[in-house]
Amino acid sequence: MSGAAGNTTEERSIRIELAGRAYPLTIHPDEEENIRAAAKELNESILRLKAGYPLTDKQDLLAMAALEVTTRALNSAKPIPSQTDKEVMDELGRLLNDLNG
Repeated sequence: MSGAAGNTTEERSIRIELAGRAYPLTIHPDEEENIRAAAKELNESILRLKAGYPLTDKQDLLAMAALEVTTRALNSAKPIPSQTDKEVMDELGRLLNDLNG
């Protein structure tokens, strides 16, 4: 029989660092890889922003890095139609126009 105690055995504590500050997290083991990758990406973005812009406030850097990383993730999640998809859709449009007269 599983209960609340069973859930705690599946969780683990990790520590990540963002913008030079440590954050303890309790996570499920299957989340760790993505969490660490996200922290790494945010920290890399912060370093790029710090080198390229006159932002010195860590909160500003973290906010801009979060925006940059999230925008990149959303853009990559959108399906990009291939040239073949476009050609097929164009041909279907022509066929529909022909059927409609």
